[in-house]
Amino acid sequence: MPEVNLGTPALVVMGVYLMVMLGLGWAGRMSRREESLKDFYLGGSSFGVVVLFLTLFATQYSGNTLLGFAGRSYQQGLTYVVSVIFMILVVTVYLAYAPRLFRLARRFGYITPADYVFHRFGSHRLRVLAVLLLCWGLANYVLEQLVAMGHGVEAISGGRIGFMQGVLMLAVVMLIYESLGGMRSVAWTDVVQGSLLLVGCAGILYVLLSNEGGLPAVAEAVASSAPEKLEPPEGRGLRVWISNLVLLGFGVAIYPHAIQRIFAARSAKTLRRSLAVMAFMPLATTLLAFLIGYVGLSRFPGLDRVESDKITVYVLSGLVEGSVVAYWLVVFVFAAVVAAIMSTADSALLSLGSMLTKDIYRPYFKPNATAHELLIVGKTVSWLLMGLLITMAWVSLETESSLWLLIRLKLEFMVQLAPALILGLYSRRLSASGVFWGMLIGTGITLAIWVGVAVGLMADRSPLGINAGVWGLAANVVISWLGRRSEESERAPAE
Repeated sequence: MPEVNLGTPALVVMGVYLMVMLGLGWAGRMSRREESLKDFYLGGSSFGVVVLFLTLFATQYSGNTLLGFAGRSYQQGLTYVVSVIFMILVVTVYLAYAPRLFRLARRFGYITPADYVFHRFGSHRLRVLAVLLLCWGLANYVLEQLVAMGHGVEAISGGRIGFMQGVLMLAVVMLIYESLGGMRSVAWTDVVQGSLLLVGCAGILYVLLSNEGGLPAVAEAVASSAPEKLEPPEGRGLRVWISNLVLLGFGVAIYPHAIQRIFAARSAKTLRRSLAVMAFMPLATTLLAFLIGYVGLSRFPGLDRVESDKITVYVLSGLVEGSVVAYWLVVFVFAAVVAAIMSTADSALLSLGSMLTKDIYRPYFKPNATAHELLIVGKTVSWLLMGLLITMAWVSLETESSLWLLIRLKLEFMVQLAPALILGLYSRRLSASGVFWGMLIGTGITLAIWVGVAVGLMADRSPLGINAGVWGLAANVVISWLGRRSEESERAPAE
């Protein structure tokens, strides 16, 4: 496989980029208005349209998209163009519930998603279960980004900076600027990272569509080397499509760090405008990831599951020798990839710290803790968790776990919160007991299938072509709905 050697200029660009991130972290600290959880974790709920859009965009599209989705496109071929529909559905789900949730958050002062869950249902056990599932998902999410981070830095340095060295370097920078300014620093760095990502994606999309005969030439090459990758799905393949639509459409739309950005909007109008622009972003990013995998299939046939996660690196490396313009475009795109990874990882880590502090530490360990103490606990938790996840990134590398496997491991459990977070907004009759048992049983079914495959009792994590998490979600929705009260819940918050 080709190796990328972008030389010293690429490392200089990376160094300047990291210094800018640290500078924005310090600027965020100096701009804080008060020492409170709302200011640190929501940026004081003051984000306008541009900042909110770019922080949502940079957070939503990450190493998963540019590396994991491209690798999945390589494995599945033309049928994975459905991934664009996945991400359009995500924005559709946001538009369905985010404005309503925002109004409640502004009225009742929510900081985390679990704040809404507890306020809506009044159940301590439901809040704890929700936090556990959200933290499980976020921990896996950060782990995905660390793995992608290692591959990205290793690629842009031509191997001079190793996988784990890259992970450690970027993780420390990320922890520093996040600890300095919280959500405000993260959002400001997202403005830079999101802008890099937009421009980088536009440039590489143009090159892929115009280079060496464009898509017709790619289709001919794939037809000769892997004609089965051009076949439309039938039977099981269609069920896999539908299952993935449900899994990603609802799972991605309830990311805790994205929900906290909903809470951080300056107004409902700001939120609606930002989401309206987000609706077009799958055409610029998810489509690009699909095309990278599809082009890679024509140029580098025969890659295994783990190697296919590097297909973005391989495709971009083929452009380096084209011209000086192509060289700097590739440098810029690699910087955008790293930016996308960091922008997602820092957001997820911040959300993890906020939930463990606000939803677990304060109510169950120290109810009278001051805001200053809570912020110290939250920052400490973030550093400790990052240390653990860096170790897990090394384990993931040693065990050759693919990015898509990590994506599924996150979403199939996190999606079990969809009934509580979305149905709970529209049905005042859902009971805490019904939602708790629905969530618990849905999680249990998902876990049983994953464990069954791990110990050899089951052959597939997607029985009948349907993801384990979707089987669990179906049971979850039924149990949550059947457990509703005969009368309206007194705790259901009204707008």
